[in-house]
Amino acid sequence: MSFDLGFWWEAQPVSSAEAGQKYLAMAEGGTGIVHEHSALATFYNELTSQFPDLSEENMDTSPWASSLYRTDECVIVSISYPRKLEMSSFLFGLASRCGLTCYDPQESRVHFPEGGNAASLELADGSIVDSPSRDDVARALNGLSLDDWYVIVELEPGWFIQVGFGVAAGVPEGFYALEVREGAKERHFRAVVGELARVVDAFDRFIAGDSSWQAGLQFSPVSY
Repeated sequence: MSFDLGFWWEAQPVSSAEAGQKYLAMAEGGTGIVHEHSALATFYNELTSQFPDLSEENMDTSPWASSLYRTDECVIVSISYPRKLEMSSFLFGLASRCGLTCYDPQESRVHFPEGGNAASLELADGSIVDSPSRDDVARALNGLSLDDWYVIVELEPGWFIQVGFGVAAGVPEGFYALEVREGAKERHFRAVVGELARVVDAFDRFIAGDSSWQAGLQFSPVSY
């Protein structure tokens, strides 16, 4: 019998139902479910430095019921039930320090890192909201106007999605300049969008780590 936990990075808190769907999808080998993040490697390296993965040499002393499952998006562990309390306490603390979300499929419960995460929402008036909720983002996008003409959501340095409205953004009145950067400068692209609903959907999916929002948009590289 084992006690399982899943760990990954989220830009903002998610419901237990959302976390459960993501956990199952990743446990079944799915990819593109959540945003990749360097904190996951930090978490995995510190975890295995103290509790190495299960092997023939340590199976009598290891806390693991089976080998650790690791991808670029998640780490899923199966703890031997007698060591549930000891290991879950350690893992919750480590995940919080690394800024990772933890999902407990036994109780359908989500554990969020203390202090939120590195995501930020920037508005045209210069205000910044740390660890914004989906409602914060949607409200900002629906408030786009000639004066409040841009919104930026940055997940981590170099990873962001932003939109500018109208002539201030270099597009015709009533249109939106949508930009996304995924790390390197070479991964910075721009598209012109005519519908606000499409912009809201793009932000929502980008934050969730879902790249499907890009379908149907004509992107061009942004030059520096």
